[in-house]
Amino acid sequence: MTFILNLLAGAILLGHALCVLNRMTRRSNHLYRMFYVLLGVGAVAVLTGPLYGYTEPPPGEVLLNVGMAGVVVTSWLAKNRRTAP
Repeated sequence: MTFILNLLAGAILLGHALCVLNRMTRRSNHLYRMFYVLLGVGAVAVLTGPLYGYTEPPPGEVLLNVGMAGVVVTSWLAKNRRTAP
């Protein structure tokens, strides 16, 4: 179960990092750019881990990935909510 959660969170984080990096310009803050590049590299490492036999992630890693993915999804839902007709 933790393995599936970790893969799902990694996919969400990779998609978010790629979308944010795509919107950045050369005038964007370099610290933000470095953060999202490292976030994307970490997400790729999580997604390719099973290819190298990494199928039992530690609970701390799963907690961090799921927590960060929860922040991303919550902010996306808050930004894109619709009012009831």
